[in-house]
Amino acid sequence: MSIEYERIKSQVRAEESRRPAADVDAEGHKEANDRITRLIDTARMFADASRRAGKVPL
Repeated sequence: MSIEYERIKSQVRAEESRRPAADVDAEGHKEANDRITRLIDTARMFADASRRAGKVPL
């Protein structure tokens, strides 16, 4: 696994550990889920860009 993958994975785990339970704080739970989604989407976006960069002939 790449270093970047491990970094994102640790950030997601940290966010999950701070996320309140849905029945205790529904809005906080939703916001935490949104932050997790943004982390994952950003990582995917950069991974896709790096794969495309490798396919473009110079």
